[in-house]
Amino acid sequence: MTHQVTAASNIDFSATGVDKILQNVALILSTFVISCPFTREFDFGSSSLTPLQLVKRRNTARLIESIQRFEPRAIIIDVDYLGDTYIGKLEPVVKVIVKNRSRKLFR
Repeated sequence: MTHQVTAASNIDFSATGVDKILQNVALILSTFVISCPFTREFDFGSSSLTPLQLVKRRNTARLIESIQRFEPRAIIIDVDYLGDTYIGKLEPVVKVIVKNRSRKLFR
Protein backbone atom coordinates (compact mmCIF):
# COMPACT_ATOMS: atom_id res chain seq x y z
CA MET A 1 0.00 0.00 0.00
CA THR A 2 1.31 3.45 -0.94
CA HIS A 3 1.12 6.26 1.61
CA GLN A 4 1.41 9.98 0.89
CA VAL A 5 3.35 11.86 3.58
CA THR A 6 3.82 15.58 4.22
CA ALA A 7 5.62 17.48 6.99
CA ALA A 8 4.46 16.74 10.56
CA SER A 9 2.53 19.32 12.51
CA ASN A 10 1.56 17.11 15.44
CA ILE A 11 3.34 14.17 17.01
CA ASP A 12 1.46 11.17 18.36
CA PHE A 13 3.79 9.68 20.96
CA SER A 14 1.64 6.55 21.17
CA ALA A 15 1.82 5.77 17.43
CA THR A 16 2.82 2.22 16.55
CA GLY A 17 3.39 0.09 13.47
CA VAL A 18 2.83 1.73 10.09
CA ASP A 19 1.56 4.95 11.71
CA LYS A 20 4.84 5.32 13.61
CA ILE A 21 6.92 4.79 10.46
CA LEU A 22 4.86 7.34 8.51
CA GLN A 23 5.12 9.78 11.40
CA ASN A 24 8.92 9.35 11.40
CA VAL A 25 9.04 10.18 7.68
CA ALA A 26 6.84 13.25 8.31
CA LEU A 27 9.20 14.36 11.08
CA ILE A 28 12.18 14.13 8.70
CA LEU A 29 10.25 16.24 6.17
CA SER A 30 9.61 18.92 8.79
CA THR A 31 13.17 19.10 10.15
CA PHE A 32 15.50 21.72 8.68
CA VAL A 33 19.28 21.74 8.40
CA ILE A 34 21.12 22.41 11.66
CA SER A 35 17.94 22.27 13.77
CA CYS A 36 19.08 19.01 15.44
CA PRO A 37 22.28 19.95 17.31
CA PHE A 38 23.63 16.41 17.78
CA THR A 39 22.47 15.02 14.45
CA ARG A 40 23.14 17.71 11.84
CA GLU A 41 22.48 15.42 8.87
CA PHE A 42 18.92 14.63 10.07
CA ASP A 43 17.13 17.17 7.91
CA PHE A 44 15.04 18.07 4.94
CA GLY A 45 17.21 21.04 3.96
CA SER A 46 15.95 24.18 2.34
CA SER A 47 17.45 26.88 0.18
CA SER A 48 15.92 29.66 -1.88
CA LEU A 49 19.14 31.13 -3.31
CA THR A 50 19.29 28.95 -6.43
CA PRO A 51 16.88 28.31 -9.32
CA LEU A 52 13.75 26.38 -8.42
CA GLN A 53 14.54 23.18 -10.34
CA LEU A 54 17.99 22.96 -8.77
CA VAL A 55 16.51 23.49 -5.30
CA LYS A 56 14.03 20.68 -5.92
CA ARG A 57 16.76 18.29 -7.10
CA ARG A 58 19.12 19.06 -4.21
CA ASN A 59 16.39 18.84 -1.60
CA THR A 60 15.02 15.63 -3.09
CA ALA A 61 18.45 13.99 -2.90
CA ARG A 62 18.97 15.10 0.74
CA LEU A 63 15.46 14.05 1.67
CA ILE A 64 15.89 10.56 0.17
CA GLU A 65 19.25 10.14 1.94
CA SER A 66 17.75 11.20 5.29
CA ILE A 67 14.74 8.91 5.00
CA GLN A 68 16.87 5.94 3.92
CA ARG A 69 19.24 6.51 6.83
CA PHE A 70 16.82 7.33 9.64
CA GLU A 71 13.70 5.39 8.59
CA PRO A 72 14.83 2.50 6.37
CA ARG A 73 11.48 0.72 6.78
CA ALA A 74 9.95 3.32 4.41
CA ILE A 75 10.63 2.71 0.72
CA ILE A 76 10.40 5.92 -1.29
CA ILE A 77 8.28 5.70 -4.43
CA ASP A 78 8.02 9.36 -5.44
CA VAL A 79 8.91 12.86 -4.25
CA ASP A 80 6.92 15.88 -5.38
CA TYR A 81 6.50 19.43 -4.13
CA LEU A 82 3.52 21.63 -3.36
CA GLY A 83 3.70 25.33 -2.74
CA ASP A 84 3.85 28.78 -4.18
CA THR A 85 7.14 29.55 -5.89
CA TYR A 86 6.31 33.27 -5.96
CA ILE A 87 6.54 33.47 -2.18
CA GLY A 88 9.35 30.90 -1.97
CA LYS A 89 7.42 28.14 -0.22
CA LEU A 90 7.94 24.52 -1.23
CA GLU A 91 6.46 21.64 0.75
CA PRO A 92 7.71 18.14 -0.02
CA VAL A 93 5.17 15.37 -0.54
CA VAL A 94 6.64 11.87 -0.41
CA LYS A 95 4.97 8.64 -1.46
CA VAL A 96 6.28 5.63 0.44
CA ILE A 97 5.62 1.94 0.92
CA VAL A 98 6.24 0.48 4.37
CA LYS A 99 8.42 -2.64 4.28
CA ASN A 100 6.69 -5.86 5.18
CA ARG A 101 8.51 -7.41 8.15
CA SER A 102 7.59 -10.96 7.17
CA ARG A 103 9.73 -10.95 4.02
CA LYS A 104 13.26 -9.76 3.50
CA LEU A 105 14.09 -7.27 0.79
CA PHE A 106 17.45 -7.50 -0.90
CA ARG A 107 19.50 -4.40 -1.68
